[in-house]
Amino acid sequence: MADPTTKLQISLIGAHSDGFVKALQANNFDIEQCGSVSDRKKSTVNLSVLALTGEEHTLSESDIDKTLRAGTVLSLFGPSRALLETVHKATNTPIDIPSLELADGLPLLVYNVNGVVHVTPNNVPSEAKVQELVRSTLEKDGKAPPKESFSVSTVSVDPHEQAVMSISRAVSVTKTSRCPVSNLEPPSGVIGFKKGTIDNTAHVEITWLAWNADGVYDFYTKDPQYIQKFDLNWYTDFYVYATGADCRGKTGDEFTKAGGLVYTLVIDRGNVRRSSDGAPRFLGPTSGYCSYYFIDWNRTGNFSPGFTMDLLSYQPRDPASQNGTRYNYSIDFQQDMQMLNDNGDSKYTFKAQYSNDFTLEKFQQHAIELDSGVDFSVDYKDGYDHWVDPQLSTDTWYYPGITQWVNREGYEHFIIREDMPADDLPINGLTVLSSSVGKHWFSSAYSTACRAFKSNCWRTTSDGHNLSRDGLKVPAMEEFPKIEIVPPDVSLAATDTSQHASSNCAKTYSTFGD
Repeated sequence: MADPTTKLQISLIGAHSDGFVKALQANNFDIEQCGSVSDRKKSTVNLSVLALTGEEHTLSESDIDKTLRAGTVLSLFGPSRALLETVHKATNTPIDIPSLELADGLPLLVYNVNGVVHVTPNNVPSEAKVQELVRSTLEKDGKAPPKESFSVSTVSVDPHEQAVMSISRAVSVTKTSRCPVSNLEPPSGVIGFKKGTIDNTAHVEITWLAWNADGVYDFYTKDPQYIQKFDLNWYTDFYVYATGADCRGKTGDEFTKAGGLVYTLVIDRGNVRRSSDGAPRFLGPTSGYCSYYFIDWNRTGNFSPGFTMDLLSYQPRDPASQNGTRYNYSIDFQQDMQMLNDNGDSKYTFKAQYSNDFTLEKFQQHAIELDSGVDFSVDYKDGYDHWVDPQLSTDTWYYPGITQWVNREGYEHFIIREDMPADDLPINGLTVLSSSVGKHWFSSAYSTACRAFKSNCWRTTSDGHNLSRDGLKVPAMEEFPKIEIVPPDVSLAATDTSQHASSNCAKTYSTFGD
């Protein structure tokens, strides 16, 4: 949402709907409505968003370049293919913008952050794939939540609100993002390089309560004080280098025989965190009675399902250092790229470099190497070790685990600790793949889960199931939902950056999903 203390300047070109205009006004936008681009009166310098609707409106490459360099978000509703092709040329991104599948009534967003063009197709499915997995370590007949008990969406159901929220998020990113230490862009004149970023964002709302305040198990609510919300902000940066040979006008075999190799550097960054406008983690009617929901792992993955891109390396693999429950990680990539300069007339060695240090508190990051890619998994490691026992199949999750042994009203009980980490898991990873020129499939996916824990001193309708082998009542644990988010299909076209280029140097087609 927009900062309530600052009005964001937006110029609307064309006939935007009344609903969209009202949604902008409700979110503190200062609106200028124009019949055409030439009618604009306000300076581009202070403009947050330039929004065009309809195929009759267009921009030149110079207009687009100037707009993005000024930090303005370009918002395109129903653009013509000609305009999309112009945007693609002006941004010099490997993301094949004209091929994007755009959602009706929602804008394509294009903006610049630290010199890298971000593209938000705004067509993440309103409902992600969800594996309904509800279980207790000691319960065999637990009920699965109803299908309507959760929703996974980019933002709200209303398309006008969704458009405004995605625009506000893009404006916020342009103003607040910082760039890690890197040198990933060759100087002007070097051929065979492209860069771009895909924004994968989702908003999760959970309306199924493991237990409500009255101790009723399996409860569906519409009460906002109980609905917990989470935001996924996941950015995937692509840097593509054609090395070893001139890539122009060559087939894959010809490029390979000439000694050529395409390197694709994929950088994942972002986080999944609890939304500020949702309910806090529920701790029950009395302190220590329960705790939900707690995100104890998240996973991002990148791979080439067609095995046409080879996995060369990935980082991080292990912690660089550890201090108690703090795990320090370092991504440090350096590689010489043997490229061509001056329209291919001279050789040029570009020293690509990227560094990013980060720390996890009570979480560890692990890498799972696949045949043609890698998954990065961030797992809770304090009260229990999710990586070692992801199903929490032993009693150690609660003893000693995430409970405390206390005496209340003359009885000994396990109560749930309230010092568990906040829900704010980072996304960090670097993957390097190689290929020849040609078409390649590239897939990404994200998954996470939310846990609910209950003390044995709180009487609820599910208590009959939570018995140990010797008949003693023990704490209960539920996992819901396991959320799998598969972003939309995106085509990447790594073409020559030189103005003298005669053809594409590499086309990397990337599909996020199955």
